[in-house]
Amino acid sequence: MSTFITNSPEKSLKRRLKTLISQSQELKFLVGFFYFSALKELFETLKKLDEEGKLKKEHIKILVGLNVDKGNYGIYETAKKLKIFNQNRLKNEFFNSLKKAFTSQELDQKEVYEQVKFFLKLLQEKKLIIRKTREPNHAKLYLFKLTGNIKEILPDLFITGSSNLTKAGLESQYEFNVEVKDYGFSEAEEYFDNLWNKAIALNENDVQKIIKIFQKETFLREISPFTAYAYLLKIYLDLHSGKTPQRDLIQLLTEKGYKPFDY
Repeated sequence: MSTFITNSPEKSLKRRLKTLISQSQELKFLVGFFYFSALKELFETLKKLDEEGKLKKEHIKILVGLNVDKGNYGIYETAKKLKIFNQNRLKNEFFNSLKKAFTSQELDQKEVYEQVKFFLKLLQEKKLIIRKTREPNHAKLYLFKLTGNIKEILPDLFITGSSNLTKAGLESQYEFNVEVKDYGFSEAEEYFDNLWNKAIALNENDVQKIIKIFQKETFLREISPFTAYAYLLKIYLDLHSGKTPQRDLIQLLTEKGYKPFDY
């Protein structure tokens, strides 16, 4: 038995993933691209499971097959196909992409702070594991190992089709995916596991480096009230000493709907 998922309002992949994630004891996702925006869409479902103690070690395995556009906030900056394979270089590209993404204005939002801390927690606790295929892979495969009463009704199932693990792929753009319930799960899981075992993994030192980057080098770093006050005072003094172009300031105030008074 199969079901089509087209991202119409009543058949969005986001809605189906949220349902299946809440009923699964293990998740294995192979995608071409993986963006932070996708995890943000699934945040509430995963957070509830974690609070209920249902997220275990290696509960979520995400295998990324292709390069990630750094401008779209990739949580895992993937490999370029190099003539000489250099694992350290690939990891450094990943770390640099995190710094770039989480110093951007687009992600400097209140809800992002809580979400990032939650997913860092999952990484640190090894409940979320991310790896990169050594060779480019275009497949989109979502495997769900079900649990509880639902398993008595449905066997383990998988979804395959066109959707990457992105906000657009989950909901906003037209896609075509098939949910397969009655055959092929074992073969699909074997395909995933073979790639997973050969993939580039993040070790404990890498995870600690990611946490340090967020704590020290992004807008998520903690700032004391005195530091914030001193920074605002510096900006104020710079404005009155002519270090900030007045023309730019007037334009900014006007665009935001304020009257640019001299004081």
